[in-house]
Amino acid sequence: MQNRSFLALLVVTIALFAAAIYALAGGDRAVSPVANNERVFPDLAAHLGDLAWMRAARGAVKADLNLIAGHWAVVEKGNYPAAPGKVRQLLLGLADLTLIEPKTARPELFARLDLDDPSNGKSTLVQLQDRLGKTVAELVVGKRRHDHLGGGNDAVYVRRPMAGRGADRAWLARGSLDLPDDLVGWLDRHVLDIPAARIASVTLTGIDGGVLALRRDAADGRFAVADAPADAKFKGEATIAEPAGALAALALDDVKPAADLPAPQSGAAMAVFTTFDGLALTLRLFAHDNAAPGNAEWVAIVASGSGSADQEAAAINARVARWSYAIPAGRAKLLRTRLGDLVEPAKGS
Repeated sequence: MQNRSFLALLVVTIALFAAAIYALAGGDRAVSPVANNERVFPDLAAHLGDLAWMRAARGAVKADLNLIAGHWAVVEKGNYPAAPGKVRQLLLGLADLTLIEPKTARPELFARLDLDDPSNGKSTLVQLQDRLGKTVAELVVGKRRHDHLGGGNDAVYVRRPMAGRGADRAWLARGSLDLPDDLVGWLDRHVLDIPAARIASVTLTGIDGGVLALRRDAADGRFAVADAPADAKFKGEATIAEPAGALAALALDDVKPAADLPAPQSGAAMAVFTTFDGLALTLRLFAHDNAAPGNAEWVAIVASGSGSADQEAAAINARVARWSYAIPAGRAKLLRTRLGDLVEPAKGS
């Protein structure tokens, strides 16, 4: 009898242990199951045009985006334009997000899916509001599960902090949500794109007043150093032409309103680019104590134009005049090119 009682107890213990493991692995499947293919926000797609504000908060990083005159802007960056493609991708992703499997409802297990308190810095709280300030959607977003086979079946772990069915429960949802890790990731990083083929001349003035002027007569011509010393032996053609490419696909590393970070009137280097069709761009390059990562430096940009370039210059000024931009160190180095950087070192030196 004692052996039978022991065996019965052992069987019950194993069964309870197996049930506990199943609940942990399957996310308490027996509690509040939902049908597959239920949208997280069933009505969001029909109301995307009503949105006026959104927030993405993770740890100490908070990005607030306002809709201003039909364009999204990042509040913490002085209402600088947000990357429209990134915002659109996120909103469509939220509208299409589909619940496929309930997971744990135990808060102590949320951290395993990066779904614990967003203030801890692993999960991201996303909130959307309409023009009246009504919350349209609110979601905590955790780990992503990529479809490595390329079948378009990416998934993400989420939970809904709002009251209602499914609140305080983790879910696996089909879809993809691209949430930047920092404020810069939300910005429209494009600043200028003036290809080297358009550049007729580059004049670089250092902080010490030293001037390096590069010029050419035709778009297919070679750049030459103006007023070069007669005995100077220059490096290759590509090296001399490098500064002319400094404005091609120029992207920001950070941005501040010019009112908060004006270019100094002294102690700044200057670069002036002119194109064959009459566009002129003047950049003032200066250091800043709180420079962006990667040893970037800051520039203020002013455009002017004549003839066919007049409208282009006006469009550039409308976009960049109110801002100071941190640019990558490699671009800043090109803007600080000196004569000595283009001259072959003396033999034996």
